[in-house]
Amino acid sequence: MSAFYKDTRINGKLVRLEDVIDEVYNRALKTIDDSLYELLNDKDDDEFYEDYKEAFGHIVEKLQAFHNNED
Repeated sequence: MSAFYKDTRINGKLVRLEDVIDEVYNRALKTIDDSLYELLNDKDDDEFYEDYKEAFGHIVEKLQAFHNNED
């Protein structure tokens, strides 16, 4: 993203598709991250890291399959 990037809002609403995509991506990433931390919180550090990485990858694959209308 450019240092000169400026999101475009009218009456507080995002109006450019790129802005909407960035905002939704940031929200989705935070939701996935927070959920994994909550659900994997009883693991030791090494086990947590491995499970986090594995689960995150599977979540992304499932989202891609959903986007592609796969089951």
